[in-house]
Amino acid sequence: MCTDEKYTGSMDKERSPRTPGKSDAVYLQLKSDIEDGVFLPGETLPEIMLVERTGASRTPVREALRRLAADGLVEIAPRRPAVVSRISLRTVRELFDFRRVVEPAAIRLVAQEAQDSTAVQESFQALKSDFEQILNLDYSEGFAEKFRSNARRFDDLLLQYTPNGHLGRSISELRTHTARLKRIAHTDHQRLNESISEHIAMCEAIIDGQGQRAAAILDEHLNHVDRAIFAALLDQQESGRSRSHVDLLG
Repeated sequence: MCTDEKYTGSMDKERSPRTPGKSDAVYLQLKSDIEDGVFLPGETLPEIMLVERTGASRTPVREALRRLAADGLVEIAPRRPAVVSRISLRTVRELFDFRRVVEPAAIRLVAQEAQDSTAVQESFQALKSDFEQILNLDYSEGFAEKFRSNARRFDDLLLQYTPNGHLGRSISELRTHTARLKRIAHTDHQRLNESISEHIAMCEAIIDGQGQRAAAILDEHLNHVDRAIFAALLDQQESGRSRSHVDLLG
């Protein structure tokens, strides 16, 4: 099982003018804002606005932007404000092609772990029950938030119980980008109950130790999400909405 890696840098402010803790906090806040759609693709991020929003000085804000640029979440150019990276159909396709490689491989291993681990079985059994409680409910903000929470828990458990560290790191690095895309996919409210059923089926396969079945369900789930995102992006193009937010030709 892979363990979480935590930042262990020095916090001694007297030894360096940089405050790692503050920089990390700004980075995490802005990263969350981008993932949650507070800052949309193509939106400019003036430095003074980020300073006011985070309550930090310019130095940790600039460091956070450099890290976000390294993550591929913002674009930085000389003498211009940073810009939230746009979403293109090409990058969406590339992302899902890679997800279809690493995530089914991971879920197969997690299902194998479940054969000998009551902890894995109990974790996914609890999540399965929570998904079942919201299955077929009418759409509401409360329903959507519960769905998002359960979906995040599924991703967290898959990452937590993946025994291959290389697979775990690959999936972890993708999560920021997949979070932005999930927000687009979830605009299709009818699709949410289908997704719930797919998550329930994946939980059942893991609990039963059926790795191949779990991987097949996950692969089909990714195909459905992929199609939902493409449909939403194409709808934006045809309606003329958010044209600056999505680079459909990139």
